[in-house]
Amino acid sequence: MSDRLILITGAWTQVVGTVIAAIGETMIIQEERLELEPLGFRLVSIGNGIEATGNSLQAVGAEKLSDGSIGETYRVAGDWIQASGNVTNVIAAELQFSGQEVEGLNLDIFGDTVQSVGAGLEAYGATLSIRAYSNLLAAGNTIQSLGAALEAVGETYILKGMRELGLQITTFGSYAQAAGATIAAIALTKQYG
Repeated sequence: MSDRLILITGAWTQVVGTVIAAIGETMIIQEERLELEPLGFRLVSIGNGIEATGNSLQAVGAEKLSDGSIGETYRVAGDWIQASGNVTNVIAAELQFSGQEVEGLNLDIFGDTVQSVGAGLEAYGATLSIRAYSNLLAAGNTIQSLGAALEAVGETYILKGMRELGLQITTFGSYAQAAGATIAAIALTKQYG
């Protein structure tokens, strides 16, 4: 598989993961309202696992395609950092699914914060690039970073006892991440496709 294909495949794999996680977050709200078993956490876990795979593939592809510039270095580091945040979120969702809500939420806040930092580094790296569509890539990564940060804020609200508001903020953040990942994937496809 060519390095470009690895990068583009990783970007679109991440999109799939963010969409699955966002659907899971939406399910959690519905399950709470209807007092159903919280299966949405399982989708959040699966989605974050797919996101981690996508971020890792992006990192590998971007590293091989890198021109050695500082901007590319930030982007590669951001991909790896995001992947580690996703893995943390997988564990957090599984903890919540098994009934360990406080532990899972605390870990989720950490994982989303790590994801936000990773996407922020990617956005910053893209602003340093002179490649075509770098501004679009920076915008997508910025939206992703803000979405992950919103998820962490929502989870903090849940921990503070404002559950319904927290779930809504978290879900909005997850859809923002999906939108940002899609914009970034389009930019990378245009750059390298």
